[in-house]
Amino acid sequence: MRGLLAMVRKELAHVRRDRRLVGYVVAVPVVLIVLFGSALRLKVENLTAAVWDRDRTFFSLQVKDRLHDQGSLNVVEVDSEERIRALIRSGAAQLGFVIPAGFSRHLADNQNTTFDLFVDGTMPAVAQAGLYGARVLESNDVAADLGLDDGGTPRVAPITVNDIVLFNPKLRDSDFFLPGAFGIVIMMVCLTLSTGFVREKESGTIEQLWATPIPRAALIAGKIIPYALIAATDFLMVCVIGHLAFDLPFRGSLLSVALLGVLLIAAILALGTLISVVVDTQLQASFINVFVSMISLLLSGFIFPLESMPRWAQSVSAALPITYFMEAILSLLLKGLSASEITRDYAALAGFAIGLNLVTLSIFRKRAA
Repeated sequence: MRGLLAMVRKELAHVRRDRRLVGYVVAVPVVLIVLFGSALRLKVENLTAAVWDRDRTFFSLQVKDRLHDQGSLNVVEVDSEERIRALIRSGAAQLGFVIPAGFSRHLADNQNTTFDLFVDGTMPAVAQAGLYGARVLESNDVAADLGLDDGGTPRVAPITVNDIVLFNPKLRDSDFFLPGAFGIVIMMVCLTLSTGFVREKESGTIEQLWATPIPRAALIAGKIIPYALIAATDFLMVCVIGHLAFDLPFRGSLLSVALLGVLLIAAILALGTLISVVVDTQLQASFINVFVSMISLLLSGFIFPLESMPRWAQSVSAALPITYFMEAILSLLLKGLSASEITRDYAALAGFAIGLNLVTLSIFRKRAA
């Protein structure tokens, strides 16, 4: 028993001396609880609806007001169905309506009018929220709200909504989660592999690396390249499995998908290498890697829609490389966008890779000196 207590005291003293580790142990649970309590919501809000009003009457204006007030949709006026599809394709809108010409005349004649509703099916949770918001046009009190229910002759339902789900017509969850899972898997692999420098520190061989005549940039590249090849192999493997085993569509260019994978690997390995250079032990690196993985999992749009997050959480998500991969991979695989249409995401990942490597190189040079 005395030996057991001695070992417990020894380990507690070891943890207490490692102030960084204590900070990680305290900070990570606090941050995660704050995220779950205040930032993460399953209810999707602030959806944008592009509306092509071909009727242009008082009644069509009432319909748009109803979508805004009762459907909680941000209504944007457009002038064609092609524009609706373009906005949904680019992600600027999540759904779109076409109010047919002659809608007011049909109302006066007690006839039903069919509205086409276009919905982005890329993320099923967002699509379901959009479909739910559109149901306000088919509720029982629509006629009364339009000022047509006088309590006399029974009226037919004035509006029927014809749902047209784009990109993922069956709203398959796997078509949304699998592309994002590619990024999560690669991120975890890269963060696990890129702890080379901290291993050198713990084994006491880091000074030997600093003493070599190899340029610092070549040292960093030499550490990263083998792991990049392993991660690239993993990325190819999960893409093949996703397509063959789960019938995941690949509507975009395979070359564009490959380039996106390369940029993600470069960005995450740069982040992992920076962590490895900054910390002193593999345990510290493991805590930070877990924290980064959890934050990326929660705030990248992989589980919780970005539209449901408060502004400050969306700002945090914008600082995560995986967020840009999530947006781009869904656009490539499901929407079939070209590389030129997602240059923002490519540029962001390239910026992360270059910027983080420059910071790592700067710190590495200072420590080597």
